[in-house]
Amino acid sequence: MKCLIVGLGVFGRNLALHLGQLGAEVVALDRREENVTAIKDEVAAAAVADFSDTAALSRFPISEMDAVIIAIGDDFEASMAYTMRARELGAPRLVCRVLSPMHARLLRLLKVDRLVVPEEFAARGLAHSLLMRGAMEGIDLGSGHALIEATLPRPLVGQTIAKQAALFRRHDVRLVTLKRPERQLLGGLLKADPDAPAPMRTLGTVGLDEPFLAGDVLVLFGPEKGLRDFLEADPL
Repeated sequence: MKCLIVGLGVFGRNLALHLGQLGAEVVALDRREENVTAIKDEVAAAAVADFSDTAALSRFPISEMDAVIIAIGDDFEASMAYTMRARELGAPRLVCRVLSPMHARLLRLLKVDRLVVPEEFAARGLAHSLLMRGAMEGIDLGSGHALIEATLPRPLVGQTIAKQAALFRRHDVRLVTLKRPERQLLGGLLKADPDAPAPMRTLGTVGLDEPFLAGDVLVLFGPEKGLRDFLEADPL
């Protein structure tokens, strides 16, 4: 997969890094040399571009990219100019960071494939994690449902999905997977640094008889109320 990202602020830089880690071929542009320098060794190519002039896009095979992401977060005019130029050059899939409600309306008129508001997304996720006991991260999936990561409630230590199936059913909650501290998986061979966060490993599909251990993190899906009630409930 080939992607072009324009704008290497916090959002654009992290998107470029994650896409690269997932195997995508990433080309990144930014007007600040320090932003380009910080990422150039992590992506296929990175270059400085003048955001007041869209000529930089013409140097790349835009129509051959799988996605062009306009991640500019502080310049309305530059974002619109680069979006229109990418559309003119035949970008097959165009994703844009939204700067304001008016910006969103204009992007829809340009038939942009996907609009992204990272601050709103992060705020909604934080709201979930603040309102649910033990929740660490949250993703609002719409229609009153969420995907969350939560510390294992103490009463569930030593229990299994099979033993607590009725509890999961009562609250309409699904266990997606478990994250477990590396030291537990290696039988305590790792010496833990008390000041460092414990390295975690995702277990993948969890068997019905896999016991929950202290320190586990549950990845759960379900209705918001069901998730809240599940995290506060006693085992059956």
